[in-house]
Amino acid sequence: MPSKRFKLVVAVMCVLTVGTYVAEPFVGAHSLVEQKPAPDFALATIDGTMFRLAQHNGSLILLDFMATWCPPCRETLRELAKVRAGFAPGQVAIVSIDIDYSESAPQLAAFRLAVLGLNGSAEAEGWFFAMDSPGEFVGPKYGANALPTLVLVDGSGKVVHSWVGVASAEQIRSAMAAAAAA
Repeated sequence: MPSKRFKLVVAVMCVLTVGTYVAEPFVGAHSLVEQKPAPDFALATIDGTMFRLAQHNGSLILLDFMATWCPPCRETLRELAKVRAGFAPGQVAIVSIDIDYSESAPQLAAFRLAVLGLNGSAEAEGWFFAMDSPGEFVGPKYGANALPTLVLVDGSGKVVHSWVGVASAEQIRSAMAAAAAA
């Protein structure tokens, strides 16, 4: 039989969870306004290279704000793998950014291998994995206050679309096609 203290903790957690969902439209997961210039950043990838947003002007960039403990982030990665398969290297850059500062690069590398079966060769295909850093704070720059958050940056460096929560490969491809045609 659970103790009274345990029941109280569970009740408080339930109230906080419901409160979060009720308050979300007013204070929660709002992405960066689209058609604004994408904030520049530079992050070291877990494979030892440096990803700089400014160096990828001219191609579509899909930013994936995630964490290894987030189940919807795993689903998003699988959808991103479907999207990635449809483009030649260099056409699109996908940057999966772990925004949990308590996680480490080896944890992210193990996660990438376990969920996608990808290793360091992912960067050759245009898929970068990096840890957000307290010095850059990339997630907050892009309004990533819920996981997963995806942000599509067009070739001119503007945010053209964003998603909060799991987005299907079809939704992402459609937004990418519209951004490439514009």
